Amino acid sequence: MQNSNTTPRPTFQTHSQIGHILLVNNPIDRANAYYEYQNPQNYKLFCAEELTIEISRSIIDESYIANEGVKTILIAANSFNVYAQNALLKVLEEPPNGIIFILYAKMKSLLLPTIRSRLPILNHTKKQKLPHFALDIRTLSLENIYLFLKQKQKEIKDSNSKIEIQSLYLDALKNGLHFNSSETTMFEHALKWEKQHEKPQNILLVLLLLILRKKKQNFTHQNAWITKG
Repeated sequence: MQNSNTTPRPTFQTHSQIGHILLVNNPIDRANAYYEYQNPQNYKLFCAEELTIEISRSIIDESYIANEGVKTILIAANSFNVYAQNALLKVLEEPPNGIIFILYAKMKSLLLPTIRSRLPILNHTKKQKLPHFALDIRTLSLENIYLFLKQKQKEIKDSNSKIEIQSLYLDALKNGLHFNSSETTMFEHALKWEKQHEKPQNILLVLLLLILRKKKQNFTHQNAWITKG
């Protein structure tokens, strides 16, 4: 739980009869901050880096435990396992009497359409400046692409693939690469693959090889122009 000295006291959150999805920049921090000022008899908190099937089962069990008055179940995670989400569908669609669900997430695209259709979505996110991509486009090579993706396979915590794709595209443009329509479409496809839960390293491999090929084409064209000059 977050220290109240560093986290501003949250404002009252209105909700529908069964609850809502709350989009925020830091789901776990926001859920902890809200829970800190609530009565633990009427509020139950489930926080994790990833919502797993085991956590979903615990949430379902908690929702069927009798309580005096309304009980609100707070669910916060930075990523959401597909099977864990599917396990929650029934209880979200037909919650026990007196149960409210508030689900904290960074983006609605992290949630299945069937989850999004069951709860209204409130967007409380703040726009953030895109960070630079982890690899420097100027020194991009097969070797550092290989090492980067090898390390990415070892990561336990899921990174935000959507932001990585957007950052990679912008960094490439800033470094003087100009994409044709088919190449630009490849980045659009990559965002769709991310929504379909494709492995990040597979998506980034396609894009990084595209950029490396583009750099070599630019280099060849520049040399040809110098030779003609």
